[in-house]
Amino acid sequence: MESQLGEGDKSSFSWLSGLFKPVSLYQLVAFRFAFGLVMSLWAIYMMLSGSVDTLFVQPDFFFSYPKLNWLQPLPTAGMYLCFVLLLITAIMIGAGWYYRFGSLLFTFLFAYITLLDKANYISYYYFVLLLAFMLSISPANRLFSIDHLRKPSLRVDYIPRWSILALQIQVALVFIFAGMAKLNTDWLFEGRPVNIWLSELSVKQGLNFPDFILEGYFPIALSWFLILFDFIIPHFLLDRKTGFGAFIVVMFIQLFALVIFPAGFFPLLTIASCVIFIPDEKIHSLISRVSYFLYDVFGFAGEVFNQGGSIMLQYRKKRLFPALLLLFFGLQILLPVALFLNWGSNRWADSAFRFSWDIRMHEKAAIINFWLTDPSTGIEKPIDLDEYLSEHQQRRMAEDPAMIQQFVNHLMTKLQDSSVSSPTINAKAVISLNGREAQPLLIDSWKYKQVSK
Repeated sequence: MESQLGEGDKSSFSWLSGLFKPVSLYQLVAFRFAFGLVMSLWAIYMMLSGSVDTLFVQPDFFFSYPKLNWLQPLPTAGMYLCFVLLLITAIMIGAGWYYRFGSLLFTFLFAYITLLDKANYISYYYFVLLLAFMLSISPANRLFSIDHLRKPSLRVDYIPRWSILALQIQVALVFIFAGMAKLNTDWLFEGRPVNIWLSELSVKQGLNFPDFILEGYFPIALSWFLILFDFIIPHFLLDRKTGFGAFIVVMFIQLFALVIFPAGFFPLLTIASCVIFIPDEKIHSLISRVSYFLYDVFGFAGEVFNQGGSIMLQYRKKRLFPALLLLFFGLQILLPVALFLNWGSNRWADSAFRFSWDIRMHEKAAIINFWLTDPSTGIEKPIDLDEYLSEHQQRRMAEDPAMIQQFVNHLMTKLQDSSVSSPTINAKAVISLNGREAQPLLIDSWKYKQVSK
């Protein structure tokens, strides 16, 4: 490779020069395909399962983010069109077809549906946004893609090492901060919430686990295993000698979690993201088989599927991109650390988890009731939340005092046409954290005249 790339591209022993060491594009190509495939499956699932209707069409009210209350769902046809476009753009990413446009549009649409309602927040949505953005500015379509087929001059075989390393660091951060989020007394000394997950699994699958599995030292031992796994596995993934074996281990564990626990699409996304750690020679072997198959079946000619090229991608401002990535990862690391220091023991409130890597690692069970009081008569009337919120929204709101306040403000607006003069809204919420006895979250009341404008 050195003779093909020239003496000027040889890397020195310094870590900075190592960032510009030429590496194969194969890992980025495989990552592009895996990400596009998983997000295509996610979009199909959201439409066929009725989740689009449940989350974005049926509710009368949405919990907007601060300063983003102007962002509202589209009509029914518009929301389904949004997810159809997410499906199409995910396919465009995987196939490398008008790649730059497809990846940027996917990022924009995914950000839109993520920011519509706080009640719909899932930790891996933020992960998807970052991966989609990083892919959109990468040269992942310049080898083994439809764009490459349309325009063979796009071909690139080698890219600077920082292009691959950036994605690897981003994925490794998920494991590291997941491990850090577990470093608390519940996980370390009581086996919570692992014991809750095992109990739910026992009931759901009818396995009838014995007491020593559901209680005692086994949940604690399993908790320690999960903590150590999160901290150790990035080391083996980043090592070329153990990268493929570590990927197989991650894939096995995530598929097991997908089958056993209600983990949604996160296990598949984790598997897809860890493709970036597979050594390029393993990916080269697979791509070679696919390339020769396509050549034999479809008769593609020219250099499009030729193996063993030597074209190096050149950047005019070589120091700019690594500097921007350093700033990017600095924010990724400092944000959750700052939130942790700011919230301390109140991290259970979950406001600190949104848009950072301080991953939620606990189980909540909350109940909330609202009732309306007429101050002139003292008559109390329960408020039927089903008229305003979906079951999913009610469950998430009951866990978050800020969302409760947001909903009360919405109710006050609705009461403008009420026959009750200066009504009072009362609320009582109780919450259980990690299976403990339920405790009061709030007991409060709001008078209409306090918020009326």
